Amino acid sequence: MSVPPCRFSIAESDAPIELLPRDLSAWQQGNCGVDYVHRLDSGHKGPELVIQALTHGNEICGANALLWLLENDIRPTKGAMTLIFANVEAYKTFDPQRPFASRCLNVDMNRVWHASQLTKPDNHEALRAIELLPFIENADSLLDLHSTTFAVTPMLIYPDNACNRQFADRLAFPFPHLLYDLGSYHTGMLISEHERHSDGGFSLVAECGQHFAKATSQQALATTLRFLQLHGMLKDTIELPDWGYSPDSDAGHYRIDRVLKAESEKFRFVELFKGFEQFDKGELIAIDDQELIAAPFDNCALIMPARVPIAGEEVVTLAERIETSVDKN
Repeated sequence: MSVPPCRFSIAESDAPIELLPRDLSAWQQGNCGVDYVHRLDSGHKGPELVIQALTHGNEICGANALLWLLENDIRPTKGAMTLIFANVEAYKTFDPQRPFASRCLNVDMNRVWHASQLTKPDNHEALRAIELLPFIENADSLLDLHSTTFAVTPMLIYPDNACNRQFADRLAFPFPHLLYDLGSYHTGMLISEHERHSDGGFSLVAECGQHFAKATSQQALATTLRFLQLHGMLKDTIELPDWGYSPDSDAGHYRIDRVLKAESEKFRFVELFKGFEQFDKGELIAIDDQELIAAPFDNCALIMPARVPIAGEEVVTLAERIETSVDKN
């Protein structure tokens, strides 16, 4: 399994930059023998959690959430939580004129979590993943914090099993939930690697909103604190912040079906899509050179369409809407 290199358009971003990356140097020396990794142990029996930020270096919301926990000396009431700033070297390369380019140094770090990459690492992201792998394998539950290119509704992504689904619904996350079958969707994802080692724990990605928006960092913190609370590890005196974005009354569950790649440099969506546009079977989505690409099934939603399609790389995920509302009880 190969991982494509990071590529970017040199065009300036149209995403609003409301927050800039903060200096993380004060937190470089962790307490686990690995840079930018901090394990906070309550001294009492309980779950072992991992919360990871900066799987992608330009997705700063997770870093801001972890900084809030560290700077406010938030400690678990039982068990332990390990806070990981993952791809800090990519994060350090941030350029406000090319804010997407700090996503990674060599390859997508959310595609390297697989034996084929980790046994013979040949890039920065895989080498960093090897440093972090013991913490991932030891975690009972994992939360991986991300953000999105477009100002689309936040979402949870997780392997489709009863354990993950029940936990995600108890989280009362009033935004879309995306479910996938382990082994059939990006086998090199961090949460897939954790799921392969998990025995009754939970593996979640939270896409918290648009890169660099203030609301996205609030969403990341709100999700993180609720994740801790649901594990019974948050002090009752800590007030849960509001969600960063208005709850989506039309949120539902979606099942990821497939990922489309651009076969040529002429790939184009039929219009500008931001995500969660829904199509009936046969409706036109894109054109790739002379090939027409239509929705392969009804209730077909576009998930995270590429800002700039690149030949040979992923351009959009297709998912089937399977429920009309998220259980908020």
